[in-house]
Amino acid sequence: MCGISGITNFEIKPSKKIVEAMRNKIAHRGPDFKTCWENKSNCIGFVRLAIIDLTENSNQPFYSKDKKINLFYNGEIYNFKELKEEYFPNSIFRSVGDGEVLLHLYQKFGIEFIKKVKGMYSIVICDEINNTTFLIRDRFGIKPLYYFHDKKNKELSYCSEIQGLFENNQ
Repeated sequence: MCGISGITNFEIKPSKKIVEAMRNKIAHRGPDFKTCWENKSNCIGFVRLAIIDLTENSNQPFYSKDKKINLFYNGEIYNFKELKEEYFPNSIFRSVGDGEVLLHLYQKFGIEFIKKVKGMYSIVICDEINNTTFLIRDRFGIKPLYYFHDKKNKELSYCSEIQGLFENNQ
């Protein structure tokens, strides 16, 4: 199942303590791995339920070689093998799961990569090269990503389950 929680704020660094509390609220979604990743404008908590790739190679985030692009993902990509074969036949992947393919697609096609993806998913991409953060959800919301925009603090909070958002009650 996996779970994502996070805060994005391009003016002040988000609170890791709050994101850890958000992540802990959804810990039941992923007993196999947990982390809290941060950069200057994002803090993202993640819990993993290992399904396709049972190794630690699919622990997240998936990141570019220069670690300037980081991707967190919850869901299932139905056509990941086909996408991998079509666009990256000679590439070396660290995992055999479906999530890492999303990072490579984003690097190759930009945000338009999502038009090629079939599945159920919620995705967070932190692109430090372009100073952007993308929140992406499948068209039907099968893998939800709830969010709250705090206009006063110019902050965006998001979580796989709504109760995680209540932890950010500043």
